[in-house]
Amino acid sequence: MAVTRPRKKTSRTKPAPPAADEPGARAPDRVATGNGLFEDFLPHLIARLAYQLNADLIEKLRLEGINLARWRILAVLAMGDGITISEIIDRAMMQQSALSRVLMTMEAEEYVRRVPRRDDGRYVDVFLTEKGRALFNSLDTIVRRRQNRLLKGFSPQETDAAFAIMRRLIQNLSE
Repeated sequence: MAVTRPRKKTSRTKPAPPAADEPGARAPDRVATGNGLFEDFLPHLIARLAYQLNADLIEKLRLEGINLARWRILAVLAMGDGITISEIIDRAMMQQSALSRVLMTMEAEEYVRRVPRRDDGRYVDVFLTEKGRALFNSLDTIVRRRQNRLLKGFSPQETDAAFAIMRRLIQNLSE
């Protein structure tokens, strides 16, 4: 027969946060993420921001009858079309199998056209059609409003700094 011992009572109250001038004190301008363990973990904050941005974008695009994969392809091609499928994969951050399926559908709907390269038939360049560019332009307005909401209250210098920081973080991980 097992002997049970009384459990030691533990306090369920959280300790008071350190005073602002104490070591370990949280800076007052930090935004709480709902879980104090991750407030100072940059990869979590970036992932959380990306998740929120994607969720918001997916909803806005859905209202326009388009999904995220199609938007990424439109956006990449609008920034410079006549590029290969490999370049779209890299810029749109998509897998080739998913991209191929979406491109086939978008080509059937006349948003894009694929043209074999004259000098090397192994490559296909992808272009936006007029219909595809019109769709991009109508959606770009929505996406720009969303970006403006994200940067609300930022000065032009802070906006430039935010972009510079993001680019530098990406570069650091690429090295």
